[in-house]
Amino acid sequence: MQAKERSQPRLRWQIVAAVAAAAVLIWARELLWQAILQLFFGLLVAMAALPVMRLLEKKLSPGLAASLAMMSLSLSLILSLLLLIPPIMAQGKQLVGMLPALYARIDEWVGLGQAWLVENGVPVDEGMKSSLFEKGQELLSGAAPSVMAWVSGAVGSVGKWMLAPVFAYYFLRDRKRIGEWLLMLVPISKRGLTIKLLREMRRETAGYLRGQLMVSAVVGGLTAVGLLFCGVPAWLLLGLLMGVLELIPYVGPFLGGVIVVLFSLQGGLSRTLWALGVVILVQQLEGGMLSPQLMSDATRLHPVAVLLCVMIGGAAGGMGGILLSVPLLLCMRAALRVIGLYHAQEGKT
Repeated sequence: MQAKERSQPRLRWQIVAAVAAAAVLIWARELLWQAILQLFFGLLVAMAALPVMRLLEKKLSPGLAASLAMMSLSLSLILSLLLLIPPIMAQGKQLVGMLPALYARIDEWVGLGQAWLVENGVPVDEGMKSSLFEKGQELLSGAAPSVMAWVSGAVGSVGKWMLAPVFAYYFLRDRKRIGEWLLMLVPISKRGLTIKLLREMRRETAGYLRGQLMVSAVVGGLTAVGLLFCGVPAWLLLGLLMGVLELIPYVGPFLGGVIVVLFSLQGGLSRTLWALGVVILVQQLEGGMLSPQLMSDATRLHPVAVLLCVMIGGAAGGMGGILLSVPLLLCMRAALRVIGLYHAQEGKT
């Protein structure tokens, strides 16, 4: 009885602490979300620089090796941007200039479709046609300013992401020490399980992110080269867009293909079909060869699970939530698998 009476105040304090923690999380959710995103992108940068870091730390101190690894990554990124930004900006202006001709081409195709329907006894309301065309023109007209506004906002918020390279540097330099510190927070009896869990989560997420980035780069490059041979204007920008959208599973490639087809209409039906063929061929290569070669079997998920995960992530955190959703799902799956095996082994013993 006395033990029960002593445990009641303790339980009350635990409930109060849990409610207070929940209130703080709700109040500071935006700040916490930004911190989580910066840590995530810091981890991505650290993973990109890790191969160089491992080579350098064999002969140099961890701090100097981390500094040189980050410097080499920064220089390669700056050189790439210096080479790509001028043609991308020029092709962006070219795409914006193509919009009036694109409207005319779509109007012509709609007219042909309407005539075919009328010839086959299907009446088409002229008001409906003009309404649909005006709506499509409104969407296309707002697409370019929206993209430019998004790019301007991303460039203007560079200061918010300056902590990501700082996090990456310390992740590289102190990754072993950070692991030891975090392990000290875990009870001794659970440290073996924790190490297995973290290793499995790291293996799956690192394999997925590395493979996804490689697939994205190859898809973007192949699409750009294919569109160049087809004579599609702004081939580099459209290829880059396909590569970026490839990071969004299933939905991204479809959206990229629609954009490529729309901006190929000005060249006529033949060029549009060739551009569509390039997109389909590259996606078939991605699904049949690139992903099986570059992505581990352990990181593959059911398409329904991925789509639901992307949808929930987008609703919860926008583009950042979409990018984080699949790695988080992989971490959860790895954790459940390791914990299930641990309990199964305990049951046998």
